[in-house]
Amino acid sequence: MSGSVVLVVDPVAQTAERVALALAGTRFSVRVVRDAVEAEAALDGDPIVAVLSAITLPRGNAYELAKHVRAKHPEAAVLLVSGGFDVYNAERAAEAGVVGRLSRPFSVEAVRRHLESALGPLGAEDDQILDASASLEPLPEVEPDRPAPPPRVASPAPLPPPEPAPPIADERIASFLPRDWRVLPPVAVDPAVVGPAMERAILAILPEVVEAVLNKAIATSPAFREMVEVAVEEALREELPSIARRVIRERMAEIERGH
Repeated sequence: MSGSVVLVVDPVAQTAERVALALAGTRFSVRVVRDAVEAEAALDGDPIVAVLSAITLPRGNAYELAKHVRAKHPEAAVLLVSGGFDVYNAERAAEAGVVGRLSRPFSVEAVRRHLESALGPLGAEDDQILDASASLEPLPEVEPDRPAPPPRVASPAPLPPPEPAPPIADERIASFLPRDWRVLPPVAVDPAVVGPAMERAILAILPEVVEAVLNKAIATSPAFREMVEVAVEEALREELPSIARRVIRERMAEIERGH
């Protein structure tokens, strides 16, 4: 596989340096690009055997880039590089065909292990890698675009309000009312006074309640509506003669008064 290329897609220069040291003396060459657009253009060049891409890329998305790599170079191994506050989505990585991940900061030896796992033995001497990596500065952490939000501390849920006490004997007369009442000191109640007053109040609103119930039933129940229509027809047939006689008598009386 002479001339095979390992493509590094990362705006952090130290990533490419460590990959180049890991592949020193091997049959692989390294090509470096800084963003997703340049990476897609590079896929049309030399044969690509592996791609190391940062998760966070300018002008693109590492997961979509991985799909383009697998479409043009099905045998290429794709590894993602994460660091800082990058979020690694394992499900999207699996869908895109990603085979591994490197976490910053990483060493030359770590790069070599991941590449050998994906490509097989690289053929370079370990001593060369150790000597070259000894002079490298530590790989810096990737600065996040914005600071991480402070951790959220869950506050205990508020206790529910206490259940109201059940109504006492003198209050049971109003037990059908909504139970958002307040507990007040008991007072003397004369059933002879309260009973008729409650009856008059109920009878005053009962026609409206019955009318509302009937209107609702007629509008929502075809069976009830049909039953009401039949009952009205029967009532009209029974009462129509008497109604007609009364109307005729009233009309005749008006005529007689007119003369």
